Amino acid sequence: MNYPDSNDLYQGKFTDGDPLNAIPASIASAEHMNAVYDELIYAIREGGIEENTNVLSQLALSLSHQKRAKNVCQTAGDANRIVLTSPVGKQPIKVLKEYDEVHFHVASTNTSTITITLDGLAPIPVSNVVTSNQLYQGALATLSYVKGQFWLIKQINPLTGNEAKDIAKVITDSLDTMDVGEVALNGATLKRDDHPILWAKVQATSNLMNQASKNADPQQYAGYYGTGDGESTFTLPILGGEFIRGYDNGREVDGDRVFGSFQGDSIRNIKGEIGGLYGELISSSASGALAASLSSSTKYTGMAWTNDPYHGGFVFDASRVVPTANENRPRSIAYFFKTRV
Repeated sequence: MNYPDSNDLYQGKFTDGDPLNAIPASIASAEHMNAVYDELIYAIREGGIEENTNVLSQLALSLSHQKRAKNVCQTAGDANRIVLTSPVGKQPIKVLKEYDEVHFHVASTNTSTITITLDGLAPIPVSNVVTSNQLYQGALATLSYVKGQFWLIKQINPLTGNEAKDIAKVITDSLDTMDVGEVALNGATLKRDDHPILWAKVQATSNLMNQASKNADPQQYAGYYGTGDGESTFTLPILGGEFIRGYDNGREVDGDRVFGSFQGDSIRNIKGEIGGLYGELISSSASGALAASLSSSTKYTGMAWTNDPYHGGFVFDASRVVPTANENRPRSIAYFFKTRV
């Protein structure tokens, strides 16, 4: 829309006129006024509002709707060659401008690199999706057009608002409550259809195993996801009461471990030796975790058995110098282990 091409416009714009300077007042033509109202009506309808001559807030409400709502494209094609179409009622995109954003629901998890065909334009690669399992089924994805290519800048679960990159990560929480979009890592069974992004990520991991094997030894496979019923469900790891250790990943500090594997408790071996001690020296030499165990029983000395009140031995008892329990553990505070879905 622009100002009309009319001779009575002073310097191209409307004026009330200035008789002292012989400038006549402008007259708005029917063509111009119709154009103004057509523009306003189109703007009102674009926000899903039906125009009404008795309501003066329609344009503001329409603009508010358009600002809040994302234009989510319709998705077709396959997992790697995605075809997007502008929503019904929206003008098709003919030219992409720098930093334009495109939103769409991911129909299938990708298996290789990706191209996007938008409104019939030539296919455009998504530059930072370079391998499989990076675009997750069920996610609402946002692409940004920069320097002739699309870039994946965000994926969220549209039902929880959680970003895909945070789903399945272990969260330690000081509160014993679950926020919306969180679940405790307690071995629970989830439906695949209810949590498609988490399930898509789980399928790509090495610590997913047959449910029957996991059930056969729940402690050994506590760090694994299970395949559930094999069709519609899967199960979470169980982390309650466990410490987490950094995966060695070839460093050979904690070698011979596979990702997600369980490791029982243990301590370094404690060795000692006592020799050549007798008589009162037994009691005077005991210290630390060692204690004398004296007895008045007989002992063999030379050629005969004799009574000796100092006959006995040593007793090792670590609880004499350190706290002991039925497990090895550091000081700790019990908080929740959970994840986002």
